[in-house]
Amino acid sequence: MKSKSARLVRRNHARYHQGRDDLNIVPMIDMMVILVFFLIFTAVFSKTNVLQLNLPSSQSTPIDLPKDLQLEVIVRPAELVINDRNSGPLKVLPNVASGYDLNALSEFMRIVKSKFPQKTEATVLLGPDIAYDVLVQVMDTVRVYELPTAPFSKAELFPDISVGDAPI
Repeated sequence: MKSKSARLVRRNHARYHQGRDDLNIVPMIDMMVILVFFLIFTAVFSKTNVLQLNLPSSQSTPIDLPKDLQLEVIVRPAELVINDRNSGPLKVLPNVASGYDLNALSEFMRIVKSKFPQKTEATVLLGPDIAYDVLVQVMDTVRVYELPTAPFSKAELFPDISVGDAPI
């Protein structure tokens, strides 16, 4: 037989815990509301900017470009050759002390873009034993250029790039 105090403890325990078997989700909902507000206020919203493109005038350096230009950039170990597939070389950029002259390439690409604003295609042709890093740098230079007026802003030159092997 059980003692009177044991029955009293069991009865008080049953009365105290009656209906407390369910899960209290109110604190969890409170935390979710706080997290939602935190995520909304700390989110970075991307903003589409329309950049006005002011290309340098080509009056200072007249370049005779063919009307049906098929632009190629040939990367050789000692130079960069900007070429028209149909008519031949347009400009040869020998290497500088630090490597390939990507600044001169960018300037020439801007001049070409000013004469052919609708053109988006270019081909990068690699000579033998050209490093992958050089390919990426040349592709980036042909594809876009950094605007001097706004930091970290880029303007599009020739975004549709094909890659191949340079003729020997």
